[in-house]
This record gives sequence, C-alpha cells and structure tokens, in this order.
Amino acid sequence: MSEKRKAISRREFLKAAGLGIAAAGVSTVVAQPTLTQTALAAGVRPRTKKQAKEIRVLVVGDPFQFALEKVLDDFTAQTGIKVNLESLAYDALNARLVTSFVSQTPDADVVTVDAMWTGQYFDNRWVISLNDYIKADSDVNLKDFIPEVLYSLNLWRGNFVSLPIAAYGQGVMYRTDVFEKAGLEPPPTDPDKAAGWTWDKYLEIVKQLQGMEMDGTKLYGTVIVGAQPVPIVHMYTQLAASRGVRWFKHFPEAPWDFEPTINSPENVESLKFYKALYDLSPAESINYVWFDAGTRFSQGDIGIFFWWTPYFYLVKNDGYMSGTPSKIIDKFAVALLPKLSDDAPQVISNGGWSLGIPSSSAKQDEAWQFIKWACSAETQKKMGLVKDYNYQFSDFARVSLYQDAELKAIYPYLDTQLKLMQMGNGKISRPPMPIYSTLEAIYGLQINKVLSGAATPEDSLKETDALFRNALTGNFMLPYKLESYDDTLENARKLIDSLAS
Repeated sequence: MSEKRKAISRREFLKAAGLGIAAAGVSTVVAQPTLTQTALAAGVRPRTKKQAKEIRVLVVGDPFQFALEKVLDDFTAQTGIKVNLESLAYDALNARLVTSFVSQTPDADVVTVDAMWTGQYFDNRWVISLNDYIKADSDVNLKDFIPEVLYSLNLWRGNFVSLPIAAYGQGVMYRTDVFEKAGLEPPPTDPDKAAGWTWDKYLEIVKQLQGMEMDGTKLYGTVIVGAQPVPIVHMYTQLAASRGVRWFKHFPEAPWDFEPTINSPENVESLKFYKALYDLSPAESINYVWFDAGTRFSQGDIGIFFWWTPYFYLVKNDGYMSGTPSKIIDKFAVALLPKLSDDAPQVISNGGWSLGIPSSSAKQDEAWQFIKWACSAETQKKMGLVKDYNYQFSDFARVSLYQDAELKAIYPYLDTQLKLMQMGNGKISRPPMPIYSTLEAIYGLQINKVLSGAATPEDSLKETDALFRNALTGNFMLPYKLESYDDTLENARKLIDSLAS
C-alpha cells in the first residue's frame, strides 16, 4: 500500500505521553453510565445501504504497524474497500483522538485503543460497543482469543470496546553466552518447573553479572526504563503487581472502591527493589523510554532484563526496526517473569493495542469489516510471516497462532509467551478506569524521583497517595457512588461464551 519507510527513531514513535495526558484532561470528569445507559450508548449507527469505498484508520507507531502495512492490500482485494492508514506517535495519537472526540469532529473510522483508555473512551461514549457485531459474526471465532487478553485489553462494563491487534505480556530476556560463562542455570520457561525463581534470585543474578566482562565488553547487570511520566510506569507496575501491590481498595471486582492503596509496605519494598535494579543499570537509563531498554540490550552490554514481550523479537535488530541483525541475535533467550515467592500468585501485566470504532464514524459496518479482518488468525499469521526487519511481529492474541508450527519455527519462544499471557491481569497491574492517565502521570513522576535520589520511597509514595486522593476526589470517584460492574475474569469468560454461542 505504501512505499517502504526509512528506519525511524524509537523516540520519534513512542515517547512519554505528556501531550496525550494533557488532552485527556479535557474531559475526565464524567458521570459514569449505568449499565442500562451503557447499553443505549453502545448502539451502533444505522447501517449504510451502500458500502463505502474508503475508510480512515489511525494506528499508533508500534511494530504491528509495519507488518500490517505489508498485508493491507489483501483487505482491499477481498472487500473493495480502500484503507487510508495513518500512523502517529503515542502521545500524538491520544491527543488527536481526545480532541476529535470532545469536539465531536469525525476523524477516523477505526482507531487503535490502548487498554488504559478503554474506561475513559467508553464511558464518554466516544467508541461503540462491538458486542452486536461479534454476536452476529460467527467467523470472528471469539473463543480462539486468549481470555486473559480480552479481559485485560478489550472489555469494559460487559462490553467489547475493541479487539486486539497486538497483545503483550512481560517476561525476561537474558544473554545465554553470559549465563554459560558465569556458570548460571537458565531461568525457567515452564511454571511447573519454576521453583526458586523469585525476585530475590533475579537480583542475585543481576549483581553477579554486574561488571563481568564478555568478549572485551564490561557488562551492566540489567537495564531499566526510567523516563517519566508513562514509560517508567509500564515497567515498574509489572514489578509491583508481581510483588502484591494494588492501586485501589476494591477494583475491578464489585463494589468499586477507589480508596488508594498505593502507599503500602509492599509498594515501599517494590520501589526500593526498583531503585536497586537502577543502581545496576546504565546511569542514563533514568531517561530511557520503551525502546531504549530493548535497544541497549541488543548492543551487547546488558546481562538480563524484563520487559514487554515484543522485545522478544525487537532485540534481534541493531536499532528499532532497522532490519540490521544485532550482535546478540543468536545469544539470548527468554524466560518467565520471577515471583515474590514460590507460593505467591503471579500477575503478568497484559497490555497492547486494539482496534475500536468511534461513535462519530459514519462507516461503522465497513470499520467492523476491517477490524474483523485485521484481528483474524489468517491476517495475524500473514503479519507474523513478514520477513522484513528480521521477522518483527509475534504479538498474537489467538491461541491457535501459538500452536502454529510455521510460526513457532520463526518465533521459538511462543510456548513461553503464551504461558505469560495466560497469567495476565491488566485490570490489576494498570487499572483502566476513566482517569487512569491522570494517575499515571502522577505515579511516573514520583517513581522517577526515587531513581534520581530526589525522594525516598516512603516520601514518594506518601506524596503519590495524597495526589491520587486529590485527583480521585476532584473527579467524583472518591467516594465512588455510581454503579459498579463486577469485572472479573470469570464474568469475562461468561460474556465470551454468550457472544460466541
């Protein structure tokens, strides 16, 4: 569809979402709808009799975009619908979408939705429910999706706000040659054989690798993401959730109670742990955004780190989507994320990108055709088979693709990645409630202050708690007097079954 793009900088595509947060603040104080109101708001526009020949699709600049562009002509060939695809950076996308929604100015027919935006977008009636479309379309094959992914990314108040085009978990990447030289056992890939794989063990390994020399290169034990407000929250909340930290007194289960629990002993210890990891990382990682950490690992001076699962393939390149093999392309492997203790529950931070339909679109039927096509097993497999950039897409949300022999030959870590996804709960790690972006901005700054030495973990979390309370009270969420929804994985499974039947 489009000419081949030049290699782009990681910072150009995905930076701290300051502009997006500012724009999101335009309309965060909303009366959350009752379930009856939600059902009315979810109704789609009258369906057009004559099929539109062109739709506009806004996507975020993420790896899936490159693979999607390569197969986009297939959709036009199958449907006759031309796609005007536009890619924006994270901050620019959220700012543009919120501005369009608030001003009620139609801007696109399909939009990429971060899991964190679902509550705000749906409660403000900016996007429609896909329930009716899914129910009427048996070939969606809803039961093929990983339930934990749909629960974490796509469901809000019993409605499908979107469908996943790129689903992420978090796991560990490590240098196999370094581990062999250090005499270390490989980290586990099977939850049933992961006894002893704790965060304390992880830190012990990081300390052992710190300062080690490999092929003339002095290693850092690990690398963290430290840029605020958004990137640091993505990495830190995975660590914290895995160590038992929760944001609120009672959410996502009903009744909702947004009393902050962020200033807890568990979080103080987690923040101390994160600071310890930073002390064993390159000093400049305090300013690292998402891609910086993965790129640094690919340069060959990092022993081990944990991060989003797209980095399972991104680190194969010397630079973001460069197509140039990195020096560690055949010298790394992936593993499970550590736990607090052997008997502690694991919580993986599921995230990623999904496709939704704005309520302002006049081409909702055509938009649905595109979403169904882009999120189908057939299209997702084609995206995974794109050779460009050393095969740079394995962010699958469907179980069948993790079992596909052709894909597993290219992405040998898929068994481990699936297990990580199935331990995911994005509603706990980064709760997608309507003012999440506001709270995230507060949290990211406070975590960063601890890394820089400007605040202790205790003082930082005390201030975070106070600022959370101010924001929640000002947005009428504390105390919470509106209707709750019992947002559990069990209820998500029931909804999936009902729509798939």
